[in-house]
Amino acid sequence: MPAPPPERLPHTFPFRLVERAEVLDEKRVALVLATSNTGLLPRDDWPVTLIAEALAQAILIVSPPPKMGDLRLVGLNRVRLLQPVRPGSRLEVEVELLAVFPPLRRYSCRAHLGGALAATAEVTVSA
Repeated sequence: MPAPPPERLPHTFPFRLVERAEVLDEKRVALVLATSNTGLLPRDDWPVTLIAEALAQAILIVSPPPKMGDLRLVGLNRVRLLQPVRPGSRLEVEVELLAVFPPLRRYSCRAHLGGALAATAEVTVSA
């Protein structure tokens, strides 16, 4: 089912890394990573830092907090990039809430590209 994900993201270009998204189910979303003709985003393989940010942005689509303005990225742990990811790639990201320690929330994010695991991260946010 289609979702209005970029509207849910409080980011704007060049910090919004998602062009389109589809909610696949309650834990998964398909993200199409942003392409850039301006040269501000890499045209070749994305570095692990941008992939980690895209995984964090997936949380806003799958499990948005009650108050979007209060959300802050606090930490990234166990970030792994297992295969190259390029602009325009369609990542299927699974978001799972691991723990809640008010006001902190920790999520596990796993991205698949073409059916194979592409990246993982544990993301901590303050809501």
